[in-house]
Amino acid sequence: MRPQWTDDDKRALAARFFASPFGAGLDDADRRGLLESLLWFGTDYGPGDPLRWSPVAVEILLADWIPRKIVADVPYLAQAPDLLRAFIRFSHAERGIRGPLTEQTLAAVDEWEPGYRATIRTPRPQGPAALLAAMGLLDSNSAPPPEFFESALDDVLLDDLRRAVGGEQALASLDTSPLPDEPFDWQEVPDDVHERVAEVLALVDRCCTELFDVELRTAARRLLARVAAADPEIFRRRSRAEGSAAAICWIVATANDVFRDRDLTVKQLTSWFGIAGTPSTRAKPLLTAIGVDPDGYAYGDGHLGSPDYLTGDHRAGMVAGRDSLRDDDPR
Repeated sequence: MRPQWTDDDKRALAARFFASPFGAGLDDADRRGLLESLLWFGTDYGPGDPLRWSPVAVEILLADWIPRKIVADVPYLAQAPDLLRAFIRFSHAERGIRGPLTEQTLAAVDEWEPGYRATIRTPRPQGPAALLAAMGLLDSNSAPPPEFFESALDDVLLDDLRRAVGGEQALASLDTSPLPDEPFDWQEVPDDVHERVAEVLALVDRCCTELFDVELRTAARRLLARVAAADPEIFRRRSRAEGSAAAICWIVATANDVFRDRDLTVKQLTSWFGIAGTPSTRAKPLLTAIGVDPDGYAYGDGHLGSPDYLTGDHRAGMVAGRDSLRDDDPR
């Protein structure tokens, strides 16, 4: 589901950033204006979440989006890379992204900054035609019809929904009924890891009861059962049950946009388990076990490729988005 950010949501996020150690010393009119642009990019493009930053998002922002979209003088635009670095650090801390992934994203800022600074100092076309001309898809003096861009964006958003649930057929048949209060399925879990899995399960159940709800508990139970069946070696290795349980809860919460839609942070989740650091590190082998790219997941797509882990409300939002995008399709 594409998250919906209200103006109040964006104002609250901006206030939280500037009040944080990451935004210290950056709170002035210019950088507040630039942050509004970063939030505009984050909410209206890509996955629709301004806390999700990857090297690809950085490339789009610096190589095309700001130079093409933001009409301002050079001194104003020149402040964007440093502000972006601070906001990436803030966003990844909020979402519990592993340090190496944050460094990769910051390295992308370093990579694209020289070209960005050169671009903002040269005369350039603006608007959608500029991007297509740069790609060699359109004569620089031509302009595409508005329907071209509307259709292209709809395709991107529909593809995002397909990846979230496992394909076009799954998206077309998606229902909105709540996940049932489902017991843990031990059938495919090897006997020799039962004790270890039971320890993790007890922590997962307690966390979901206290912090989440029945539907997310079912999603977490399903995920734990499938991970244990697919790669029981994870539970044969020595590790803290709290770390595995926190990772399971983080994965299903991320898939359902819990950290954006509820008054809960990743730090509060890890504090509940009494662990330090980010659960995304421990989540890596768990996601790999069920065939999900852990780096893509941590960067922010939050897609498990199945509706089995999604709550009824979350699927209802996806159905509404699906139907709206298809209703708008001019083809």
